[in-house]
Amino acid sequence: MRTKYIGTVVSCLMAIGTWAQPPGNRDTSRTSLESIGHPPEVFTNCDNAQTQTELNLCAQMRFQKADLELNTVYRQLLTLLPKEDKSLVMEAQRQWIAYRDTHCKVYEKMYAGGSMLTMVVATCKETTTLSRINELKELIAERKLRP
Repeated sequence: MRTKYIGTVVSCLMAIGTWAQPPGNRDTSRTSLESIGHPPEVFTNCDNAQTQTELNLCAQMRFQKADLELNTVYRQLLTLLPKEDKSLVMEAQRQWIAYRDTHCKVYEKMYAGGSMLTMVVATCKETTTLSRINELKELIAERKLRP
């Protein structure tokens, strides 16, 4: 039974990776699941997710959506900065990604071997990413106030 479940989870995760689009081709203006590379013929009703596999998939899709928004806001900020400030922001972003991933490993260890692992880690990454989006938006607002 456990082997069958692990196979199902691995298949779902592989499918998610297969459907992902290259960063340059992503349309972040749409909020549908299709906009994050999720084909419509696969489960898409996250408001009614009932199985753990569905909950895991929905959590992963929410994180992917947040990650797309983060990349958009990050690129927007970079366009507003002088060259010397860009390198600081780029380094901060690299360190922030390392922080996010390490921070969420705490949850990964707590839920290791459990069926909620994928959902909990994706939710941690989504929450942390949404927080970072707000930080970057604040930097954008500050930058726009300066001459």
